[in-house]
Amino acid sequence: MLTIDLTSLSTGIHHLELSPSAEQAELDPSTFEDLHVDVVLQYHRDRVLVKLHATAAAELTCDRTLQPYHEDLEGTYNVLFGPPSMVGQEGEEFDEVRPLEPSDREIDLADVVRDTLLLAIPQRRIAPGAEDEPIARKFGATEEEADEEEPVDPRWSDLKELKDGE
Repeated sequence: MLTIDLTSLSTGIHHLELSPSAEQAELDPSTFEDLHVDVVLQYHRDRVLVKLHATAAAELTCDRTLQPYHEDLEGTYNVLFGPPSMVGQEGEEFDEVRPLEPSDREIDLADVVRDTLLLAIPQRRIAPGAEDEPIARKFGATEEEADEEEPVDPRWSDLKELKDGE
């Protein structure tokens, strides 16, 4: 969980820098590391506008070469925590509205950070320099290599003679 305590905040704008672990942001720790989240909170008594900028290093698999590579990801997201009557409304400054009850003492940003970073992963993952590598278009042994191969087990030699006799 990646929570922010609202009880210690006064009305106004607050800047926070968070460095959560991948587990706190509900991300795979074998893929994501070095998470950093810059948060700007505009806190009022019944609502909180959260503007966040998240960055992370991710180990991805190249779609072209199937080799792992590292890529820096970043994304931004704005969310308003407000009275339940505001849920479903859209505005220019925020992407969505989430309910904030008067009794709530903290807000959880784990799913917002997770989704922001997951959406920052490119749809087509190409490692640096992979565009210059040739793509193999034929797979398996060539005819020359197949003729040169000897059976691994001598018991197969009789079967090979049957095949060659056809």
